[in-house]
Amino acid sequence: MDEIDRVTSAAGISRRSLLRAGGCSLAAGSLLSGGVGGVETNTASSGAAANLPSVQSTEGELDVTVATQNLGLGADFLSIARDTADAPVPKRVGQLYADVQASEPRERMRAVADVLDEAQPDVVGLQEAAVVRRGPRSRNDPESPDADLVVVDFLDALRAALRARGTPYRTVAVATNADLEFPGRVDGEAIDVRLTDRDAILVREDADVTVEATSAHTFEESLSLPLSAERAVAIERGYARADLRVDGDRLSVVNTHLESALESVRTAQAAEFASAIETLSAPAVALGDLNDAPGGDGAYEVLTESLSDVASDVSADSEQPGTEGRAAGGAATADVTATSDGTATADVTATNDPIGGTCCRPSSLRPPDPDGLTERIDHVLADGLRATRVRRLGVETFAVDGTELWLSDHAGVFAALTTAPAPTPSETETPSETTTAGAASGETAAGTTSAGSRMSPPNPEPTASSGPANGDTAAGTATEMPGFGIGASVAALLGAVLGGTVLGRRRRDA
Repeated sequence: MDEIDRVTSAAGISRRSLLRAGGCSLAAGSLLSGGVGGVETNTASSGAAANLPSVQSTEGELDVTVATQNLGLGADFLSIARDTADAPVPKRVGQLYADVQASEPRERMRAVADVLDEAQPDVVGLQEAAVVRRGPRSRNDPESPDADLVVVDFLDALRAALRARGTPYRTVAVATNADLEFPGRVDGEAIDVRLTDRDAILVREDADVTVEATSAHTFEESLSLPLSAERAVAIERGYARADLRVDGDRLSVVNTHLESALESVRTAQAAEFASAIETLSAPAVALGDLNDAPGGDGAYEVLTESLSDVASDVSADSEQPGTEGRAAGGAATADVTATSDGTATADVTATNDPIGGTCCRPSSLRPPDPDGLTERIDHVLADGLRATRVRRLGVETFAVDGTELWLSDHAGVFAALTTAPAPTPSETETPSETTTAGAASGETAAGTTSAGSRMSPPNPEPTASSGPANGDTAAGTATEMPGFGIGASVAALLGAVLGGTVLGRRRRDA
């Protein structure tokens, strides 16, 4: 136990509260140098906390808009482990490679750009910002990929589309996760297919946001796939971090994509993520696909012990007289707005979550397959800030040559956040009991918790959880678990390639 821990334990306060009060220097993980994507900041740093600039406390109110979006690979890699007698692994890998291309990734990134251009968040957290590459068959180790011909770079395609719309974003932090290569057969040709999974933080170029430091970190816990009695392959995940000044005020943003296949790994990653956030001395926002919904006893609960779920916070005010369309049990509707004249408007969707589900559509991304957004596993969590608006992004289809597509298997989440105290009842008008359906903006009024202290979310109505509190289970996010970012899918692929070995968990060497 270090000196800070002794002081906080004796005083009965959190380590993070002491750090924020004292304006202590930042602690950050090492910046990963092996990723692709070109982080565009001169202030990125690596190594221990001593290498990062100290953050001094500031005064004033911070207002910032953020969004999180899982881009979706467009292929279900779990299928690689199914019906193995029907086709050899390279043929199935080739089919999945074709599925990615058939999902129209560049067109989908243009659709994501349209959504972000409309919402204009200052900061965006992306998951499954993947790179798909191909190369000659080399039969190299899966953990030593060498295919270098880029088929599609989701991050580059998205940023190009945003620039074309006059809303450019710069990439300020990237965490490179699994980077693995598999044998495939495409149009009769034997090739290697390489998949690189990444999480990224973007900042809108015309926003008043200065980047002070960035880092990336790989979680200690990961999926482990045994290759032999002596060796195993790790399916790694991590998080990206950016320490910012927003209009002169400090803000730390972290972005992650937690494991989906094993609850024990996912929960351990959440605990490590929470511990990292605890060291931050500025108001903090955690963005990401947690692969866990409210109502269980896993990663979501681990993180919301110390962070506020801004969607749950805002639901408190949405439960006002005249707000209709609630799901059974009193849960709030999706996409509720409290207007300035007190009229509550709602795009009414029955759901057990305040803004509606965010996952998961079929990997084909093609209606009329079921929409599949039944669970809210994509989250904006905060400490020291409260939400004034929250809504989902990307809930509509778009057309490509007359064919309707969803832009991802996930919906995104947008939130407007502030450190300003919530208005007291005497400062606001009594809400009207008038309710109208079909709000264009789909934004949700904020709750009444004051900023600057930890905000405990209300107890949500139970929803499908990722599994029992004890034991490793497959995540309950969808019958089909699409996307390269889904660790189970990658592990299933490797398992098929390497003889159907069993998933486990692995802790990185210190």
